[in-house]
Amino acid sequence: MFWLAWKQLKLDRIRTLLTAFAIAAVIAVILVLDGFEQGQYRQLERVIDNRQADLIATQAGVQNFVAARSSLPQLTRQAVEAVDGVVNAHPMTALAVIYKKDGKLTPIYVLVYDTLGGPTSFIEGAAVQQSRDIVIDQTLALKYGLAVGDRLAISGFDFRVSGITDEAAFFMPFAFIGYDGMIDLFMESEIAPDLSTFPLLSFLLIELAPQADRLAVQQSIENRVPEVDVFTPAELAARDVNMARTFYRPIMGLLASVAWVIGLLVVGLILYADVRARLRNFAIMKALGFEYGYLVAMVVAQSLLMMALALPLGVLLAWLLKEQIEAVAPVYLISIYEPLVLVRTLVIALALAMVGALIPLRSVRRTDPVLVFQGV
Repeated sequence: MFWLAWKQLKLDRIRTLLTAFAIAAVIAVILVLDGFEQGQYRQLERVIDNRQADLIATQAGVQNFVAARSSLPQLTRQAVEAVDGVVNAHPMTALAVIYKKDGKLTPIYVLVYDTLGGPTSFIEGAAVQQSRDIVIDQTLALKYGLAVGDRLAISGFDFRVSGITDEAAFFMPFAFIGYDGMIDLFMESEIAPDLSTFPLLSFLLIELAPQADRLAVQQSIENRVPEVDVFTPAELAARDVNMARTFYRPIMGLLASVAWVIGLLVVGLILYADVRARLRNFAIMKALGFEYGYLVAMVVAQSLLMMALALPLGVLLAWLLKEQIEAVAPVYLISIYEPLVLVRTLVIALALAMVGALIPLRSVRRTDPVLVFQGV
């Protein structure tokens, strides 16, 4: 049956290829939409993983790393380091600032680090060496035409770009500076009058002794230092992802649903038109004695074969779209190769093929063998 269905598709190669391309475009859209959502979650997870901490301490009651204001008392670090099993509690401060240039405004999430938690995955340049050094995300570099060695002014304070990395999350590019740079920024920039609104210490990146029991130390810190909540990187990443889902899921779910409905309509119309164009073939098969059930199986087989052609083409189109979008706006990560994304798209594509195959069956049932003799 599949062999005969394949022979039918090969009778008009151009039409088959155009049909496969149209279906592939629908699959590509679904892949990109799904991959965009999953990509945002991966970015949030990566931001926390890249800090390379065994445990992360936040202000008590603060349960997120990104898009949350955490402010710890300065003496918290000493109290945490006094807990058995803790080797060091590396300070980190998070600052949300606005970068303005050429009439354009861009929010930046600045991470201030000391001995741990700095930038990773350098595209070019190096880490912070001097007080005025700053490492920026490639999104900023692309948007404003910045390169290593260029000046970057935040609130009237000049930094020098020492490196470019690829860290961004929650639609925001990240930047990294040292504590000397933060103090200079606070004292010499236009934000000095509003200094009280900025935290001096946001997080502690806790380094444990090799033999330490992480969960036991986590509980011990929370018991002895009530000013903090302590999370494993995986726990904090999961909370950030859950936060992001409240933002992304409603709109992305709606867009994906619309894409699936459009996909169903497109696939159904394409297969309907394809069957209508092959009515003479079905008429010949009826004249030769093929039963309706066999013809139905033939239509389903053709639909599945068409999807088999469209799926790899759809993945290729999605990859091309992903590369184009990320080249223009690196702040958006599109993870089309996530197993969840690929499996979900495969299931949806097969469902579209099966439902789409049912739409033209009425035409197949009503096909009259007399059409063969009418030259149709």
